[in-house]
Amino acid sequence: MSLAEPLLDLDDIQAHVLRGFRQDHHLVLGWRLRDAAPDTAARQLLAAVEGRVSSARSRSPGCAVALSPRVFRVLGHDDMATLDEAYAVGMARRTYLRDPPSTQWTVGAPGREIDILVILAGEDATRLAEAAAPLRSLTGADLVHEQEAHRLPGHVEHFGFRDGISQPMLRGVVDELGTPLVPRRPMPPMPDHREYAAPGDVLVWPGQFLFGLPRQSETSPTRPAPPRRVPALARNGSLLVYRKLDQDVPAFLADTARMAAQLGADPADIRAQLVGRHPDGRPLVRPPSATHAEHNHFGYDTAFPPVPDGVRGADPDPDGLRCPLAAHIRKVNPRDQETDKGPPSANLTFAILRRGITYGPPGPATAERGLLFMCYQTDITQQFELLAQRWANNPERPRQGLDNGIDLLIGRTRPGTERRARLLQGEVTTLIDYIHPRGGAYLFTPSLSALRTLSR
Repeated sequence: MSLAEPLLDLDDIQAHVLRGFRQDHHLVLGWRLRDAAPDTAARQLLAAVEGRVSSARSRSPGCAVALSPRVFRVLGHDDMATLDEAYAVGMARRTYLRDPPSTQWTVGAPGREIDILVILAGEDATRLAEAAAPLRSLTGADLVHEQEAHRLPGHVEHFGFRDGISQPMLRGVVDELGTPLVPRRPMPPMPDHREYAAPGDVLVWPGQFLFGLPRQSETSPTRPAPPRRVPALARNGSLLVYRKLDQDVPAFLADTARMAAQLGADPADIRAQLVGRHPDGRPLVRPPSATHAEHNHFGYDTAFPPVPDGVRGADPDPDGLRCPLAAHIRKVNPRDQETDKGPPSANLTFAILRRGITYGPPGPATAERGLLFMCYQTDITQQFELLAQRWANNPERPRQGLDNGIDLLIGRTRPGTERRARLLQGEVTTLIDYIHPRGGAYLFTPSLSALRTLSR
């Protein structure tokens, strides 16, 4: 560690933010406060879950809780309700995400908005349902959302690609001895002058994800920016984006097969180009012999050197000759490339912590299946929304000056408008959406001390 890193209070930070839940089964419950005595109902519900919530130090079964701005308002904390512009406005009113109208949502539709979200996790789905039973009997709030989710074999999503490979690693220490949260291994200086915990595991200052802590600087990847001034209740908390995304597997398979036939290519190759990785997680910029340790050790503009333990270097791909500029992983994580938002040093300020999990049965048959997309940040506009809208939906971003199409996985156009992307063999177009947003919410995940304050 080249600079002193902040002490992280593992007993105060929710585990789902800092580490995520590693259990295979999740159960997500959402309540809307009734108009009569909402403050009493909010305190009752928070008191019922507060003792269950897992801290980042805890190894107990997972439980997390997140709150809408309305909860803070009815409990007399208006300053928390306006903590973030997007959070205050709400997902349903952020129409430029190009989601379907909120009246068509199955999660968070008008009159069924989520005020309190609880995420339970465990290794046994039956026991998880039993653990949730006492919460169902609470009065003063309506249970408006319930969703079971589970990890698929191999930790893939429903299109068959391994998920959650590239994640930022938090800087910070966990005790007075200076023990880092994330173990570090010696590595030579990288070409973009960032610091890494391991090959591909880039270190990010924790204020990008937790309020009250040093943030990532736009000009120096290794030197922090000062924490934002926020209400005391916000410290060690984080903003949660929660979205239910249905995946149309038959449409994805059929449409990419059509594209392959049009271009004279292999359908599997076309799907990999849309993602930017092969199903096993190997990036397109790496050869077939790449090891798991090499799956994140690469850049787009600069060559990455070999590092200890046999991890080979990687050649750059600035012009998208191996990984298309419209590939999903390149749209939402430009790594060491300059973007419309500035130099590569600023890219880490847009990072998010993803905590998604799949729902529904595997296989190509028609059924409700998809991803519960969850991510944490301290600025929804400049983190999640920038990636999902400004970059994924724009054919000339994040890299300016080149029209390479949109991210065909998550990018959206107006209904009835053709979507297009430039792949290695040529341009492809489609009118078909493979992912259908079904709604969600912008929420705040408080610290454990804030939860105790709110519930009592």
